[in-house]
Amino acid sequence: MNAQQEFDSRLAKFRQSMRDKGLQTLLVYDSGRHNFLRMNYVAYLTDFISVGPETILVLPLEKAPVLYLSPVWDIARAQEESWVSDIRPFKDLWPRLASLTGKIGIVGREALSAGLHEEIVKSLGQAPVNAKDIIENMARCKTDFELARLRRAAEIADAGVAALHEEARPGLKEYELAAIVEYRMRFLGAEDNFGMVVANSHNHALHPPTDRVVQPGDIIIGEITPCIGGLFVQICRTMVLGQPAPVVHEKYTILKKAMGLGMEAARTGAPANAIAAAINGTLTDAGYEKYCRPPFMRVRGHGLGCGSFAPGSLEDGNATKLEEGMTFIIHPNQYIPETGYLTLGDTVVMTAQKAEALTRSSWDIYIRD
Repeated sequence: MNAQQEFDSRLAKFRQSMRDKGLQTLLVYDSGRHNFLRMNYVAYLTDFISVGPETILVLPLEKAPVLYLSPVWDIARAQEESWVSDIRPFKDLWPRLASLTGKIGIVGREALSAGLHEEIVKSLGQAPVNAKDIIENMARCKTDFELARLRRAAEIADAGVAALHEEARPGLKEYELAAIVEYRMRFLGAEDNFGMVVANSHNHALHPPTDRVVQPGDIIIGEITPCIGGLFVQICRTMVLGQPAPVVHEKYTILKKAMGLGMEAARTGAPANAIAAAINGTLTDAGYEKYCRPPFMRVRGHGLGCGSFAPGSLEDGNATKLEEGMTFIIHPNQYIPETGYLTLGDTVVMTAQKAEALTRSSWDIYIRD
């Protein structure tokens, strides 16, 4: 299926859901803040990632959709990248809203400022109903088209890890390590990257890279998240500059065991919290129960945005059933007092039976002598 067929299919399904809910028009909003922890509704329906600050897709039940955006100078890029043919300045939205009739829904209301929401309600003469569930339900499982993009992003994520293995050395700054990864992935076609690369003899947490100078013996931890076609893939790995102390091998083995058991718990139809339970159980058995909660860790994985964020965060209270086609990361990243913070994680896709890793880099600590 090519891109046009994919988006025609999405539009047809979307409009059927509108009919089911009695909606005549749908307004789909995005603020231009594209990241992997939330869904970009406009991008999902148009294949265009706006820079913001304001973008609204007006989707009538029968007529052709129109994309309204600011800044005006970004219209040319939208015309090049999106399948939507009618793209106009955001200021032209207001007379269009005043002409709409019938029941109107809105997606992305939570990202609207109070003032913009009030203007929309005033122009419509009615408060639009929240229709976010239409797109959230439709997007929760990836299509073959999306999986092809995700597999390409996974290849690039693995290449970013390889670049770090090849070029990390004492004397570089943390932000230079991050730049090594960024350059390799951008060269291979990544549109974006959320990346944290940290180096220290005892890391307390993942954080944005600083100007700290890398030293021999440092443990380098990374969370690398390239984007292709608006879809993110994340990988987490650990490497050491020089032979690590035996305790590092010993404690990292716990993470590998937790990762394996987390993957085994990721069965289609199982609840998302089964993965968290398997990982936390492994750490608890090893004597680290108190470290299985904030501030020492956050979650054991999470959905990846632009498409649906389903199944959400992998944590104790999340009983969301894992469905074929869902994609998310499993990561038993963990602070351990004897070694500091260690990282390991793969993006997976749910098959008919179980989770399959999209990223392929070895789980082993990479040692660069």
